[in-house]
Amino acid sequence: MFTRHRLRAAPARWGAWLLLCGSPAWAAHPLQTEDTGTQGQGNVEIEKGLSWTRSAGTTVFAFQPQLSYGLTPALDLIVQPSWQRQPGVRGFGDTALDAKWRFFAVPGWSLGLRAGASVSSGDARLGLPRGTLQPHGLLVATVSDGPWTLHANLGLDRNPAASGLRRHVAHASAAVVWAAADGLAWTLDVGTSSDPDPARRAWPATLLTGFIYTLTPHLDADLGYQRSANARPASRQWLLGLTYRFST
Repeated sequence: MFTRHRLRAAPARWGAWLLLCGSPAWAAHPLQTEDTGTQGQGNVEIEKGLSWTRSAGTTVFAFQPQLSYGLTPALDLIVQPSWQRQPGVRGFGDTALDAKWRFFAVPGWSLGLRAGASVSSGDARLGLPRGTLQPHGLLVATVSDGPWTLHANLGLDRNPAASGLRRHVAHASAAVVWAAADGLAWTLDVGTSSDPDPARRAWPATLLTGFIYTLTPHLDADLGYQRSANARPASRQWLLGLTYRFST
């Protein structure tokens, strides 16, 4: 997936918050909004996501690969580790362990649920305090009509008390994907969340745009750019990724 007003005092924790809020932690790269699509039984998808986040003169680099395995036609098991580099510290961060279940589908639209927890699995300066976890859940809706697809999410994260962050962080987002040409899709994604700083009542927002290009039926490349709004401090982020799919 994190404070906002403590950047100079604790740049590592701020970097972790940026990564969890701003990166494609839940969705098809480079989107931040999850979709209801699953891999299908016995199929595997590997996302290799890179991000460069710039905020208040500090740059944070993150590598967040994601492995999704289709346990049934409508249920995926997901593992997403992370590796970060920022001034003065680098190493492994938190790991997300999730399941995604599409529980309803009719022609044109579907509903799903993604839930799990982020586990402290690396340097405590790059994420959650040692020995803690962050449960999270996300309700997902997808609507498709011709070349247009719309995704919408409502979610809730619970931060551990030891983090000093707001215990419950709610978030909402929506994304539109337009199949502009054969193999090329344009994306626009907007999201907002309650501020992780318990002293702030603001709802920081993000705006992301990008492209996904299908190189082969099993391989996609993508590029995205995201900016924050009403955040303290503001941030901007470049995202680059490759997604590979295969059957076991």
